[in-house]
Amino acid sequence: MNIHSDLKQRTTAEELTRIVKTLHDHYHPFLLDNQVWDLLKRTLPEMIYEDVISPYQEHIVGHKLVNNIVMNLYFGEKKVKYHLSQKYLHRKGEVSMFELNLGSSRLDYARINGHSYAYEIKTELDSLDKLEKQISDYSKAFEYVQVVCHPYHYKKVKENVPSFCGIVTYNDCKTDLPFSFKQKRLRNPNIDASFQLSTLTAKELDKILKEENLNIDSLDRQSKQELISLSLSSAKINHHFKEKIKARFQKRWDFVCSHIDSIEPIDIQSFFKSNADPYWVYYKNSSIVCR
Repeated sequence: MNIHSDLKQRTTAEELTRIVKTLHDHYHPFLLDNQVWDLLKRTLPEMIYEDVISPYQEHIVGHKLVNNIVMNLYFGEKKVKYHLSQKYLHRKGEVSMFELNLGSSRLDYARINGHSYAYEIKTELDSLDKLEKQISDYSKAFEYVQVVCHPYHYKKVKENVPSFCGIVTYNDCKTDLPFSFKQKRLRNPNIDASFQLSTLTAKELDKILKEENLNIDSLDRQSKQELISLSLSSAKINHHFKEKIKARFQKRWDFVCSHIDSIEPIDIQSFFKSNADPYWVYYKNSSIVCR
């Protein structure tokens, strides 16, 4: 299915950019099949829709067509996340996660096994204005921090991140988006135990207290954090942080690994969050069922 090639041949560069961006911005995997087809029809010029797209309507779910177009013609964060996550599927004792709030920043992608790894993604469409603050926040919680960036950003990224921060670029001229390691990651020296505890939920703090025989039910959240900080070493808190975050996302990541062959590429983060059954999300006759 080379729909993306047909679109490139039938549209101007400006028109193609508009089409692909509109599809990317308005598509969601939990739209019904008929809603996705409506989006395609509204977005594409009528002649192109009738000649290139509509012949697939009877036998292909609309989600697959949008994914085909976006993955091949729009070089945004979702594409990078998909190819990055492909590297770490089915690893024993390891969990990956998307979009983790850390301080005032939101981490794009992370992995935890015996160590913890944070990844900030910067595509050619992204600004680097927040990069220093993001790396600072991630470094308070994760042992290893990396920036995955478009080659266009490499020089500026290198100038603005600390020497312990790894830098990885990707080649968007190839369909499998191969990664190149430009700066080796080193263990970061800035882990902050109090910051790590602040990112955990109340239930996760309670688990630490119970496991360390420090459980005092009447304490408020702040008091619990202070008790843990005073009672445990930074190394011990780091261990608990990794274990609790890993446990928080274990089920979601296991679901993605089990269903990856049924999940369309740009939808992977949505399935990670929802653990919805791909069969029903991509159900071809959803428009009939919901009438």
